[in-house]
This record gives sequence, structure tokens and C-alpha cells, in this order.
Amino acid sequence: MDKQELKAFCRQLGLTEVGVAPSRLPVPDPLPEICPLAAGKGLERYDLTRLLPGCQGAVVVLFPYWQPPVSGSNLSLYCQLPDYHPVVRKYLEQIAGWMAARNPDSGQLAIVDTSPLAERDLAVQAGVGFLGDNGCLINPTYGSWCFIGAVLTTWPLEPDRPLERSCCHCGACARNCPGRCFREGTYGYRTCKSYLTQKKGELTEEEQAILRKTPLIFGCDHCQLICPHNRQVPETPLAEFRRDRLPRIAGQDLENLTNRQFRERYGSYAFSWRGKKILLRNLDLVEQNDKSGQESR
Repeated sequence: MDKQELKAFCRQLGLTEVGVAPSRLPVPDPLPEICPLAAGKGLERYDLTRLLPGCQGAVVVLFPYWQPPVSGSNLSLYCQLPDYHPVVRKYLEQIAGWMAARNPDSGQLAIVDTSPLAERDLAVQAGVGFLGDNGCLINPTYGSWCFIGAVLTTWPLEPDRPLERSCCHCGACARNCPGRCFREGTYGYRTCKSYLTQKKGELTEEEQAILRKTPLIFGCDHCQLICPHNRQVPETPLAEFRRDRLPRIAGQDLENLTNRQFRERYGSYAFSWRGKKILLRNLDLVEQNDKSGQESR
């Protein structure tokens, strides 16, 4: 199977940001601390053969989702769309099927966001982006507004080279982060607003203060919105990410719903996995900030 033929097939599907990574990734020293909401930890994150025995490499694919924010939005851009997991998996399975048809003796495994692999490092090694100071993968065309998927394969493909580009290190993400979680070149997930909007249980006063700093009740796009690498990126070419957009949820949309009704109404969106209780808590905190701001005018 020719790598260029494979990439041409991906372009026919509308996927232009595709590269091949090796089966083993460089292991950072020391290993980064992993947010408990993320899958996987330790050395297994850097060895593809742990997931697919005999793996020779991975076809890494980016799925751009950028659309300009709607005024009054209170959901992060990624979860305003119908859940990306089944969308990305459908594309990956088409690619895996195409590969298997050309080499029936090969094995393929599609992964998206729920495997233990260090997917951003995988994408860097595949040459489809570089890491920003905020830890996001940055693609030269679509910036950091991309989901990452991959097809692991036992078929030997020549790996692509990492890009000879890097973050401009302007410091905008560190200066503007609501939780000041980028310090001295490190990322501390414990004060990241995106993490805190998904954290269960009672929040400390400091954590509540971080949530109140911006209007979003799930996720946090702040470091991406001010990133210079994200200026003038094109809107997503993928039709699945341009329809059924839900930019905002209000308390009255949730309060009277049973858990079953909540799942039926919002189960197709990525924010729904934490349930309505977390959303209502976050809404209450953000609305407290709005009210205090109005009273001080």
C-alpha cells in the first residue's frame, strides 16, 4: 500500500491533514502529570504495540471544527457540536476498511480520544502539527481547532517527519488563562477552567472564582481564542460539524428534566456525559458573577 495513495483516499473524504507516525513515540523525561479525566498514564501512552500487537505505525488524521463563536454562547466550541466521537470514528473506520481491502493480512485499529495513547505527541510525530505553550496541538492550516484521530496498523508505512515549526512563545495563553495554569513552561490541570467545569463534587472558593471569570459553563476556549496561531483559520469543511449547533444552555432548559429526559435531549452532545447536575452548578456560579456585575454598575 502506497502512503500517497492512502492520503489521496483521505482527501476524497474531505480530510486533508493526514500523516503517518511510528509505532513508538519519544518518551518525555520526566513523564507529564496526567489529568484524571484523560485516559491512560505512564509508558503505555507512547507505545502503540500495547494497543495493537505487531503495530508498525499510525495514520493520524485531524478533524477541524472551527466556527466563529455565537454571541452569548456559554458552551465551549467543541461541545456545541454533536458529539465528535462517532463522527471521527466513522471516518476512521472508512480509512481502516480501505487499508484492509488492499492488504487483507494487515490489522487495523481506529482510536479517538478514549485510548491511553498520547495523541498530541502522536500527531506531532506524524507531521500534522506542533505543540503550543498551552499544550494544544497546532496545525498550520486549522490552528488548534482540531480533533485528533488515528488508525493503528500492522502494515509498514514510512513515517512522516515532524514539522520544522514551533510555537511563537508570545505568552498570550499564560497571561490570559483564567486559572493561570501555564507557569514556567508547565501546565497544571488542577486550575484549568475546562477541567474544573467537569470536576465532580464541591469546588473550593478558589475553583469557584476561576469558573466565574468567563461565561462558559463547560470547557474553556480562552487560550485558543487569543492564540495568534489561530488567527484567520478557515471554518471547518466537514458538514457534520456545521449543523445542529447548540451554543447555549439556560437553567430553565435543565431544571425540570429528569435524567432520562436530559439524556434524550442532550445525549448527542459531548458535554452530556457529566450529567445535568454539574451543568446546573456551573450555571449558578456564572450567573452569580453576572448578577454581582450588574449590581456594581
